[in-house]
Amino acid sequence: MKKTMVYINEETHRGLKKLAFEKDTSIAELIRKAIDIVYGEDIEDIKDMEEELARYQRQPNSAIELEEYLSSKRASVSG
Repeated sequence: MKKTMVYINEETHRGLKKLAFEKDTSIAELIRKAIDIVYGEDIEDIKDMEEELARYQRQPNSAIELEEYLSSKRASVSG
């Protein structure tokens, strides 16, 4: 886990402090959960794209034409 610092307005901090108390957790954990909910899928997409790029860089001849890829996706969705 990496440490980072963010600035939030006082009203938001007060609200998060109360919410954290009610949920018996920390403000940091509330923020981490909110980030996961809002950006989790995008972060996973970036990770997947980086893995695919690395795979392609290792084996560039494994690439297929876009039309072939799209055809295979249509076939797997409809069939």
